[in-house]
Amino acid sequence: MSTLSSDSQNSRGSLQDRLPGTGSAALRGALVGLVPLGLLALIIVVALALAALARQLTAASGFYAQQQAALIILIAGFILALIVYVVAIVLTMRRIAAWQENGIAVQARAALWSLGITALIVILPLLLAILLPQHPAP
Repeated sequence: MSTLSSDSQNSRGSLQDRLPGTGSAALRGALVGLVPLGLLALIIVVALALAALARQLTAASGFYAQQQAALIILIAGFILALIVYVVAIVLTMRRIAAWQENGIAVQARAALWSLGITALIVILPLLLAILLPQHPAP
């Protein structure tokens, strides 16, 4: 009895994976598209936490030592975040291309939409800095 139920569950699960209009395929594609944003946010949080820790550890050395330690950590974190973000985008685009070649359009479309949202979230601080006045009129 258990083999019959497991066979029917396996065939149902594989059938759902092949159907182009299932919600789980779109969700999977959207989550894959959000991976670069998650990695970027994680690295930024870790870099900021390490910079705060370095400031606390070098508090006895004076302000300039604190500033130098925090600056080194933040620059290294920025460079690492940039490299990881670019690699994650490239790998995600390759996965999307493979999905499009295999005819899995729902996942590919959802992943491309989430990559677009990721790009907007990443560029939003720059747009705000450009569009908002730095010295408002009195």
